[in-house]
Amino acid sequence: MKLVYLSPVPWDSISQRPHFFIQHAFHAGIKEILWVEPYPGRLPNLQDLVPGRHAKEPSSRRSFKNLSVLPVSSIFPIEPLHNLFKLINRKSLAAAFKQISVFKDENTILVIGKPSLLALKLCKELAWRKKYFDAMDNYPAFFKGYSSRSMNSIEKKVASSVDTIICTSHPLIEKFSNHNNVELCLNACTDDFVKGRHDKNLIAGHSITFGYVGTIANWFDWAWVIELAELNPTSAIRIIGPLKTLKPRYLPHNISIEKPVSHDEVPSLLSEIDIGLIPFRVNDITKYVDPIKFYEYAASGIPILSTKFGEMFWHHNEVKGENDTCPYEVPRDTLYFNEGRLNNITWEHRFNDFFPKMLE
Repeated sequence: MKLVYLSPVPWDSISQRPHFFIQHAFHAGIKEILWVEPYPGRLPNLQDLVPGRHAKEPSSRRSFKNLSVLPVSSIFPIEPLHNLFKLINRKSLAAAFKQISVFKDENTILVIGKPSLLALKLCKELAWRKKYFDAMDNYPAFFKGYSSRSMNSIEKKVASSVDTIICTSHPLIEKFSNHNNVELCLNACTDDFVKGRHDKNLIAGHSITFGYVGTIANWFDWAWVIELAELNPTSAIRIIGPLKTLKPRYLPHNISIEKPVSHDEVPSLLSEIDIGLIPFRVNDITKYVDPIKFYEYAASGIPILSTKFGEMFWHHNEVKGENDTCPYEVPRDTLYFNEGRLNNITWEHRFNDFFPKMLE
């Protein structure tokens, strides 16, 4: 059996859910996979000029014998202008469509990780064993104006064209509640974090190291981090990851911004951190997010501090105890997760039920 995966992220990027999806698809019995690289789904804007926004990220060591990566190259980024996009990019789209057509057979599964006009064309014009929409985000919220309205239209059409919508959070389940083919499949982490677990005995009031490991984009809550730093002037706050947005001009002395590392290095890096941070702003993007770093921190045996966004409400209600009061000085409305109540959920556990149903 084969699988075509239209990814929202490049193959050579920091490991995310799509990469783990591919890994476990092979484990489940898929024989060949064609990974289709993403192309721009919005019109260019000034944010594209932020230094480092398009810098290459450190990728993990991963290779699969029967995986092929297909770039959709030479695309002029005007997808929101549907007809003009199809006209100007007809040769590039036709080349990608042809390669996908040659790869697939009657037992090929299509998984759409990012809505696009190419995804719609594949749904409509080719026959598939099964079609899935792997909804990981509220995609229209990543764009503005006409680009957002365009993505909203494309996303609705994709959701109506597939056999099953896979949702990675409870808010996404609610978003697609008008469809009767919706399944919940939350995120998880690799077993490297469980194997590298390092339980610590922290003493409140002592100098500690707070840490965030992940992408620093426009949903990152700098105000919350600065307040945390000011409340804990003798403690260090390490922000580690690719910087995709402008940072504030003023940062307290105890905040450090460090270069990104590959996903393979994160488990050992977390041994240097006492408390994991998930400081996301509350908006129409984060409302639908189930952050992988929640599972990575939990499996590593460190407590977690998070802003009140998205799936973190659900996680907090699942694990909180009557006496789980936060022993640290933190900004108002912070969610505290006691490491003793957190479960280790790996991708293997998460996909154990999912892939057998896909391969039926």
